[in-house]
Amino acid sequence: MRSNVRTLLCCLLLAPHLHAEVFWRIPKTADTALLQMGGTRVYASEVQLNGAPGSLTAYAFAASLSSVGSDLAGRLGLPRPSPFATTCMTHAEKDQLSQLYVLPSPAGQEACLVLSFKQTLSDFARSQARQAPWPDGLPVLNATPLFSAVCAATRTTFVTAETPAAPEAAVQEAAQTLRAAGWAEATPAPASATFKLFAAGKKQCVLLAVRHPQTGQTTISLLQREGATP
Repeated sequence: MRSNVRTLLCCLLLAPHLHAEVFWRIPKTADTALLQMGGTRVYASEVQLNGAPGSLTAYAFAASLSSVGSDLAGRLGLPRPSPFATTCMTHAEKDQLSQLYVLPSPAGQEACLVLSFKQTLSDFARSQARQAPWPDGLPVLNATPLFSAVCAATRTTFVTAETPAAPEAAVQEAAQTLRAAGWAEATPAPASATFKLFAAGKKQCVLLAVRHPQTGQTTISLLQREGATP
C-alpha cells in the first residue's frame, strides 16, 4: 500500500494550473540537471489535459522543496526561488511547451517532486481555452474545476478544483461525498486533516487540499486509479 501511495502522489501533483510565485524560461539541460541532482524518474505517461493531448514525467527527490528548487535554479543559472513558494519554470522549443513544477509532498515529509509536463503549443492553447471537465467516474465535489487529466493506459482520472472553504473543511466535505459514493477511508489514515486516502474495491483515491497564500482560495485535488500500480 505504501508503494502505491507514493506513486499516486506523483500522479496527484501533476496539475499545471497551480499558482506559482516564480515563472522562468529554462534551457534544454533541465532534464539532465534533474538526473544529475539525484532525481528518480517515478512516473511517465501520455495524458489528456482538459481534453487536449499531453505527457507527464515525474522525478522524486528525498529533499525539501526549497533545497531542490534552489539547487535546480543554481544549476540552470536562475534566481533562487522563495523557500515557501511552489516553483514553476517554463521552456518553449519549436512547437512544444514544457513546464517544470517543484512541489512539496502532500504528506509534509522532507521530500518533493519535480514534474515535467509537456504539450505542443497548439494543444496547450486548446487546453487553456476550454472549461475543465469533471472526469467521468469521479464523485463531483462542491468546487469549481480548474484542471482535469485522464490517462486511459493506467485508468487514472484526476481533477483539481477551487473552493473558498478552508482546506480542512473542504477535505471533510469531500470525504463525506466519497463515503456516500461507496468509498472507504484507508487505514492507517495519514496524519493530516488535509490529505486522505480512500479505496473502493480495486480503485484507489487520493484527496488533498492546500490554501494559496495570496488568494486565500483552497485548491482541492482528487485522483482515482484502478488496479495495481505500474
